[in-house]
Amino acid sequence: MLTKTDRILAGIPVSEYRDEAVPITRGVCFLVHGHTGRKDYGHLRTLPDKLAAIGYLVVGVDAFRHGLRKEEPYFTGTGKDQALVMPEVIEHTCLDLKRLYETVYAADHAQVACAGISMGGHIAFQMPKHLPTAMIAPFIGSPDLYRHYAVTKQKLVGLSELENLKPRLDRLEIGPDYTAYMNTAILIQNAIDDPVVDYRYAVDFYDELVRAGHGRIDIALYPGGHEVTDDMEDALISWLNDND
Repeated sequence: MLTKTDRILAGIPVSEYRDEAVPITRGVCFLVHGHTGRKDYGHLRTLPDKLAAIGYLVVGVDAFRHGLRKEEPYFTGTGKDQALVMPEVIEHTCLDLKRLYETVYAADHAQVACAGISMGGHIAFQMPKHLPTAMIAPFIGSPDLYRHYAVTKQKLVGLSELENLKPRLDRLEIGPDYTAYMNTAILIQNAIDDPVVDYRYAVDFYDELVRAGHGRIDIALYPGGHEVTDDMEDALISWLNDND
């Protein structure tokens, strides 16, 4: 039976999901929703159930400025306003996850993983820079946030605003040193017709890590747009069981 416990830890709203019939053998897995979403069913699909069923303590987290800690520009701001603040949301949420693990979960769970959808996928890509992460599973996310903004979102944010964002985007850069990623199992899943997140940035990241000698990274590309499907969820569970 799946149980859900809502808590606020260090000012961060979390939902802890566990399957009472399954021992927690894999550690804690942070699960992060997409941009403008929250840590609830619907926003996390059925991933809490499926990950808990194979032995994770799943911790859904409201990202910075989202959910129970929602702030402007997510009440009245435009799409552009919200896009411009998203890099700050990503950076802050990564630090939140690091603090949560180190202060709350590390004592009882030696391993930490991170999965996320869209913006949550961006965050999952970032986490090995902050914690020794056993596994990341970004869904429809991007590891290259500079190109995500400079190319994919350029018309929305504008060139002058892109220059203002550059220092923060630089802090979110992954590579060219991939040392922090080499002991992390990685499954990347993107859609080739996605108008929101360009799958090619994930392919480039995958190719770079393979060239660097990474032995536990896989990528799966699907037809369709900016959505997570049952096939993607099930592929993650199968991949985790195969790599156990």
